[in-house]
Amino acid sequence: MKRAVLFFLAVALVYVAPAFLPGRTFAPLDIPSGLGAWNADAAHRVRPANSLLSDVVVQFIPWDHEIRRTIADGEMPWTNRFADDGAPLFANLQTALFSPFTWPRLLFGLDGWAIMALLKLFAAALCAYWLARELDVAPAQAIVSALVYATSAYTIVWLLYPITNVFAVLPGLAAAALRLMKWPSGRNAALVILFAALCTAGGHPETLFVGVLGIWIFLAWEAEKRPGVGIGAIVPSTVGALLGFLLLFVQLAPFLALVKNSYASAIRPLTPHPFRPWAIVSQIFPGILGSPLRGELDLTQVVSADDFNHRAGGFVGAFLILALIVAWRSLTPALRRGLIIGGVALVVSWYPPGVWPSLRHAPLVRVVALEYGVVLFVLFASMAAGPALAILAERRRRKIGAALVIAGALTLLAGILPALPSTRPSLTRVARNGIATLRARGHLQQSPEVYEQRLAYYLAAAGATTVRRVAIPGALFLLAGLVLITKPRTAFLSAIAIAELIAFGAGFNPTVRTTSLPPSPHALASVDRRFLIASNLEVFPANLGTLYGVRDVVSYDVLMPRDRVEELKRAGYNPLAHSFNPILSADEKRALASFGVRYFITRAGVEELPGATPVAPPLNEPPPRIVTGLVISLLALLASAGWLHLYRLPPVTPSPT
Repeated sequence: MKRAVLFFLAVALVYVAPAFLPGRTFAPLDIPSGLGAWNADAAHRVRPANSLLSDVVVQFIPWDHEIRRTIADGEMPWTNRFADDGAPLFANLQTALFSPFTWPRLLFGLDGWAIMALLKLFAAALCAYWLARELDVAPAQAIVSALVYATSAYTIVWLLYPITNVFAVLPGLAAAALRLMKWPSGRNAALVILFAALCTAGGHPETLFVGVLGIWIFLAWEAEKRPGVGIGAIVPSTVGALLGFLLLFVQLAPFLALVKNSYASAIRPLTPHPFRPWAIVSQIFPGILGSPLRGELDLTQVVSADDFNHRAGGFVGAFLILALIVAWRSLTPALRRGLIIGGVALVVSWYPPGVWPSLRHAPLVRVVALEYGVVLFVLFASMAAGPALAILAERRRRKIGAALVIAGALTLLAGILPALPSTRPSLTRVARNGIATLRARGHLQQSPEVYEQRLAYYLAAAGATTVRRVAIPGALFLLAGLVLITKPRTAFLSAIAIAELIAFGAGFNPTVRTTSLPPSPHALASVDRRFLIASNLEVFPANLGTLYGVRDVVSYDVLMPRDRVEELKRAGYNPLAHSFNPILSADEKRALASFGVRYFITRAGVEELPGATPVAPPLNEPPPRIVTGLVISLLALLASAGWLHLYRLPPVTPSPT
C-alpha cells in the first residue's frame, strides 16, 4: 500500500506541482484579460492559457469570494448580494459548501486551488484502488487501474469543477457498498453512509445521479449472479446510501425548491441534442480537433462539434481500449458486467438517434445531460484496466503488434508533417479557406485583414497541435507494438497506457501568476453602487461584478427563476449564454432601466441608461425549505445512528422447537 500511495502522489504532482511555486495559482486568472471590459480593441486578441476554463473565474472564484466575505462578517452565506436579486449561494449545489474539496479554497484563497486539485487526484486514485481490490483485482494491477482513473480525461478536464468533487469519491461509494454486501458490519455500513454523503456534497447532481444509478445496477447484477447472495444483499447498501444522501438534505431541499422553478429545468427537456460523432472519434484521438490551450488550435467550430471537455471526457486511452477488447474473454465476470454497463452508458452519451426523444419525457432523466454518462464507462474501464493490460502481456501478439507499429508510424508521420517548413504553403491555403468558411458561417467577426495578421500564429499552433495531439500518441502506439512483438511485460504496457493519458492531460489546467487577475476595469470607476449593471458575456460576464463590488442584474448559474428570465428577455437577455446583446435597442434599454440598470458595460466604456432608479441591496435571507431540509437531515442523522446500532446487536437465533 505504501508503494501505491507514493505512485499516486507522484502522478498527482505531475499535474499540480508548478502551482505550488511562490506567486502561482492553479486558477485561470488570466481569462478576464481578453474580455472587452479590459481589451477595447476586438481585433487585438489576448490569449489565456486555457480559454475553456472560464467558469472557474466567472462562477467559482466569485462565489468563494462572497462566501468568505459573508462568513467574515459573521453571517451565513445564504445569497450573493452582487448577482441578480440575491442569487443563491448556500442552496446552489455548485458552491459545494459541504465538500472537503472546497474548504482549501475557502481557507487559503487562490493558494487553495492547487491543494484542492492535489487532494482530488489523490482521492480519486485511492478510492479507485480500493474498488479494484474489492473486485478481486491483484494489488499491482489495482495500482494501474487507480492511475488510469485518476489520470482519465474526465478527471483532468473537469479537475477544477465540482464535477470531480463527486467523481473523485464515487469509487469509494461503490467499494463501500460492495464490501457491505459481502461482509455486513457496522464499520462497512458507516463507510457507505459517509461516501454517499461525500458524493452528495460534491455539488454536481448529474454526475451523482448517473454514477449512483450505474453503481446500483452493477451491485444488483453482482448480487443476483454471486452464489448464495441474492438480490436482497443490496438492501443494506441501499439503506445506507439513502441515509447518506438525506444527511445533506439541508442543502438539497432548498436546491430542489429553487430548481423546480428555474428556467433551466423548463428549457432542458426542450433542448435538441444531435448525434455526437466527434465524441466517438475522441475515444481514440481526443485531440484530433485541437484543444483550447494557448499555442494550440481549436477546430471545434469548423465541424460544429461540442466543446473539448464534453467531447473528450470519456477518453481512457486508445491503447487501453485495445487491451480491453483483446482481454475481454479472460476478464472476470464482475469486470465484464461493469464494462457492459459502462459501454451502454457511453453509447447513450453520444445521443444516438431516438434516444433523447424518448428519455426527455422520463422523470429526473429529462433534466440530465446524457454526456455525463461517460462517468460509468471511465469508472468500469478503469477497474478492468490493470487486469486487461496484464492479460495482454501474457504472450507475444505479433499480428496486433505489427498492426500497432504500422498505425503508430503512420500517425507519427501525420503528426510531424504539419510542423515541417515544406508543408507551410499547403497549410496556408487550408487555413485561409477555413477562415473564409468560418466567417461565412458567422463564427468569426473580424475583417479578413485581422485574420491574415494572425495567420503566422495559426500555422505555428497547427504544428504544435499535431505534434502533441497526433504525433505523440502515434509514437506511443508504435512503441506498444514493438513491445507486443518482442517481449511483452505488464509494467511496460501499463507505463505506455498511463503515458498516453498523461500526454493528453498534463498542462490542460495551466499554472498562472496570482497577479494575472486584472484590476477593476476603468468602466466601473464611475458606477454608482446604488444601481445595477449589465453587459455582454464577451465584455463583462455576470458574476464578475462580485469580485469588484458592483451589482449585476443577472447571475451566471442554472437557478435563475423562469419568471425573472422571461422578464429579462424583453431587455435582450439570452438565458443560454447568461448574457445581453452587445448592442441594445431603445426598447431593450428602457426594459433594462426598469430593473434598476443604469450602466451597460461595453468595450468602449460605460453607457448610462436613462430612467433607472436605485435598487435596494437584497437581504441575505435563508432559502426556501431550509427548515424542512434541516429537519430531514437531523432525522437522517438519528436514523443513521440507529441503523449502525443494529449491527452491534447479536444475531437472533431461533429457539429449539
